[in-house]
Amino acid sequence: MKLLFLNRSFWPDLEATGQFLTELCEDLSSEHEVTFIAGPSYHVNGNGRGGLLRRESRGRVSIIRTWGTRLPKRLLAARLLNLGTYFGLATVAAFAAGRPDVVIGETDPPLLGALGAALKRRFRCRFVYNVRDLFPDIAEATGAMRSRPMLWLLEVANRFAFQHADLVLVLGEDMRERILAKGVPAERIRVVPDWVDCRQVSPVATSPFRAQFGDRFVVMYSGNLGLSQQLDSVIEAAEELRDDARILFVLVGEGARKQWLMDRVRERGLTNVRFFPYQPKEKLAESLSAADLHLIPLAQGAAGLIVPSKIYGILGAGRPFVAMLDESSDVARIARQHGVGFVVPPGNVRALAAVV
Repeated sequence: MKLLFLNRSFWPDLEATGQFLTELCEDLSSEHEVTFIAGPSYHVNGNGRGGLLRRESRGRVSIIRTWGTRLPKRLLAARLLNLGTYFGLATVAAFAAGRPDVVIGETDPPLLGALGAALKRRFRCRFVYNVRDLFPDIAEATGAMRSRPMLWLLEVANRFAFQHADLVLVLGEDMRERILAKGVPAERIRVVPDWVDCRQVSPVATSPFRAQFGDRFVVMYSGNLGLSQQLDSVIEAAEELRDDARILFVLVGEGARKQWLMDRVRERGLTNVRFFPYQPKEKLAESLSAADLHLIPLAQGAAGLIVPSKIYGILGAGRPFVAMLDESSDVARIARQHGVGFVVPPGNVRALAAVV
C-alpha cells in the first residue's frame, strides 16, 4: 500500500512524537511504500533549509521536508506562524504527491486532521486520524489559547476530521472516552498506546550523565517543557525542598515555557534545580536511568486530552514515577495497577514534595 503521513515532527527531530513516528514508519516501510510530509526540526540546525519543499529519505521512507519558520515557541503568535508555514506548504505537498491508499493525519499542527479528510475526498482513499492531542479541548483547558474564533476554528476542523475518518486512533482509554463524548462511533475508535524499544532503552547503572549529580537524589522531568505540563508546581516543590541538600531537580528538554521556568528558578535563587537540553536518542537510556524518581505532571483537567508517552521510556529504564494527574487517567491506572509509581492531584505541591 501507499501510505502518506502528515505531521510536522519527524526524524531527525528530538520530540517524542517525531521519534515514535520515525520508528513506526521505518517498520511499515519494509512492507509498504511510505511517504512522510514533515516540517523543519526545532532542535537540529540546518534542517529544513534548501527550498520550500525538498526530498529526503530515511532508509526506505520517503520524506518531503517543508521550509518553515523556527521562531521562539514561548510566544503564541510565533508558534502559530511556525505551524502555519508548515501547514500551508504541507497542503501543497500533499495534493501534489499523488493518490495514496491511506492518509494518516496527526495533530501537529491540529488542523492536519481536516487536511487528511480533504485528501480523502480528493483522492477517494482511506483516512486514519491519529489523535495525540485533543483539540481544541487541550488548548482551552490549559489556557494556551483564549481566542474564541481560533477555538471555534479548531472545533470545526476536528469535527470535520472525525466525521470523515475511517479510523480514529487514540493513545489511551481516557482519550477514547473523551472522543466518544464527541459523538464519534465506538466502532471507529481504536486504542493504540505508545511504546518503548527495550533494546534501546533499558536500565543503565552508571553513566557520565548520572555521575555529574554525585550521590544526590535526582528528581527528573524529561520531555516537552510546554503549556500542558504543570511545571510551575515542580518549581514550587523544589522551593519547598530547597533546604534538603540531598535532593536535586533536573529538567531535561525544550519547549515554550523553558525560559519562563529558568527565570522563575533564578528569581527564587534555587540551587537545587538544573536544566538540560534534549538528550540524543542514543543516550536516552542513560539520561532516563540517571533519575531516582521521574515526574509526569499535567494540568488539571488535561487527562484524556493528552496521554503522556514518556511513561514507557521511564519504565523501560526501570525507574519509578510520580504522576500529577487526575485519578481517571491511564497513567494513574498503570501506577496503581502495577505498583510502579505514585499518584498525586494536579497542582498539589505539598503532596508532590511529600512523595519526593
